[in-house]
Amino acid sequence: MNTRKNAWLLFISISMILTGCSDDDDDTPEPVSYTTLIYMAADNSLDSDVDYTLEQLKAGAKSSSGTPVVYLDRKDAAPRLFSLSPKGEEILLMTYAEENSANAATLHRVINETRELAPSDQFGLVLWSHAMGWVPSGYSHQTLTSTFKAAKTFPRTRYIGTDDNPGDGTSYTRTMEITDMAEELPAGTAGFILFDVCLMGGVEALYELRHACDYMVASPAEVLAEADYDASGMPYSEVLPLLFGGKEELAKACQKYYNHYNGKSGLLQSATISLIDSQELDLLYSITSGILEGKLSQMETLDVSGLQVYHTSSVPQVFFDLGDVMEQVSTTAQYADFEEQMDRTVIYKAATAKFAGDVTIDQDHFSGLSVYVPLSKWQGNTEYNYYFTLGWSSVY
Repeated sequence: MNTRKNAWLLFISISMILTGCSDDDDDTPEPVSYTTLIYMAADNSLDSDVDYTLEQLKAGAKSSSGTPVVYLDRKDAAPRLFSLSPKGEEILLMTYAEENSANAATLHRVINETRELAPSDQFGLVLWSHAMGWVPSGYSHQTLTSTFKAAKTFPRTRYIGTDDNPGDGTSYTRTMEITDMAEELPAGTAGFILFDVCLMGGVEALYELRHACDYMVASPAEVLAEADYDASGMPYSEVLPLLFGGKEELAKACQKYYNHYNGKSGLLQSATISLIDSQELDLLYSITSGILEGKLSQMETLDVSGLQVYHTSSVPQVFFDLGDVMEQVSTTAQYADFEEQMDRTVIYKAATAKFAGDVTIDQDHFSGLSVYVPLSKWQGNTEYNYYFTLGWSSVY
């Protein structure tokens, strides 16, 4: 194994040197010591979008200055780890037996393997799969049949995270819990984490993961999964070259994402995106706690009928706009302080006027983050109990 790894380290080093010696007419950017891992947990219904995403990644690699590495677990195929050359070619790094990619320990191991096989000064992480924000898997499984298993209408979205073939001899679908991910990703794991999944722009999930990276990119609403219409997650041909830099490049990546979808028509004109400064989340928590402490009973009976929401009819109705909620329960002075801190925390945000024809997004009530409201009617639900195990719930 060590011989194999050393060989690949030498190959990658030589490739970077050769790239730097290209002709003046070559448009290949100067290489930087930056590896970004795109972790594709696609052993589920998103397998149909994999080929589209790979084409996008390979196109984007041709204009990228860093090293893209892809972990791909798809249906009916063993997982593999490969880098993409400046020509967009796959360079195999490792193969695996069938395993559970919707597992935080697997993610942690693959990050370490990527760091060893494609070493660099900086590291970024993209998570590509299904997700449902902070909502626990138990809630999803219990309510899937009775509440939101009705056939999705066009467009299709990524609405529940799964690994259908976990490789342990069972057929039980697995998911990755946010709390498990937070435990497995140590402080400073990455310069950024980009969530190319649904509903991860919730303050509860981001707060759990705040120490793992400097910046996070996430969508408060769902993410489209319509590869046949050039509308599946991040448009990596444009975005990947921007995932080897700092917050300015990440903001440009968010803008590319928004422009890609805002330029479409009909139901495909659907996107929300936010860039979050992870280091500001503790102060956001502190200010929010100063407003909400001791007000749990008030929140349990809050009128949510007029709030901005990000949940479509096919997912749990629990994703409300954080700023909209706080404006309703704050004094004018309290909200002014809160809004100032939100501006420091969410450093870029954008949203189309509607999402999938199901949700209207009022730009005056779009803060860039969602939040759960612990209404008394939900007491006893799995998701209600799980919420109070999350760090953000201590604001009360």
